[in-house]
Amino acid sequence: MNYSSMNQGLNRAPKVSVLMPSYNYARFLPISINSVLSQSYSNLELIITDDCSTDESREIVEHWRKLDDRVVPVLHHVNQGLARARNSGLTVCSGEFVALCDADDVWNPGKLEAQMSCFERQPQLGVVHSDSSIIDGAGNLTGQRFSTLLHCKGQKTSGDLFETLCERNFICVPTVILRREAIDYAGGFEENLRSLEDWVCWAKVSRKYLFHYIPEPLVQYRIHGAGLSSNPKGMAQNRVKAFRFLLDTFSDIPLRLRSKMLYSLGVSHLETGDFREAATAFLDSARANPLQIRSWVRCCQSMLG
Repeated sequence: MNYSSMNQGLNRAPKVSVLMPSYNYARFLPISINSVLSQSYSNLELIITDDCSTDESREIVEHWRKLDDRVVPVLHHVNQGLARARNSGLTVCSGEFVALCDADDVWNPGKLEAQMSCFERQPQLGVVHSDSSIIDGAGNLTGQRFSTLLHCKGQKTSGDLFETLCERNFICVPTVILRREAIDYAGGFEENLRSLEDWVCWAKVSRKYLFHYIPEPLVQYRIHGAGLSSNPKGMAQNRVKAFRFLLDTFSDIPLRLRSKMLYSLGVSHLETGDFREAATAFLDSARANPLQIRSWVRCCQSMLG
């Protein structure tokens, strides 16, 4: 085992386990931790997985552990990546519900209370997520929302989202809370993906569980230069891996949907500069749906480089 946990044990099992992976985010950790521990819904534990940070992150986590026994540190002895950091926290959590909060994001005080009310009113739900406000590296509100940046026109955000999630990822990670049984059903997070492991997890969950969306921004989502999303080519490479994983995992995806996914896979290959693989993906898209004219066109363009 490449990590150790320091779960002191609470007097009673918490209702919600919050997973907070962290790597060299000492400058953001205090406000993120405080935003979780200051929730109006307090029946929670906060599991902070430090992925072998080289800054003062571990000292900060230890400080908060002494202040609040709801804090459970999990320490990686070698850096293992975001997916494994989340999975390490998942192995020690004890809540009936699992919520996610990255170490650079901030929850609004009533976030959990609003979401837990949704589960109480609609027991058939597996996942509740929401919109979020965008903040910069200094914590200043930018005036933007996650939905304005990543939701397409008429975006479906509630109900059965499997086909929608096969096409694209539009869920803001730190807004998500789901039943523990749902994330167990998905098998946790795919550790072979350096990013977008959340997207694959949501798609797996959506095969069985319903989603509910709260349009109110319950989280402040930080966008800054240190994030994984700051590398466009790297993100395109990860989209290629995620699309491939989804296509290989779900063999029963309808041909019309498979065609759309293969088209998007081709576009991602183009963004990485791999014209040969792009042409193959566009050709496969056209074969899955011969009426997909844009796939034929893109295939020819890709073969011409």
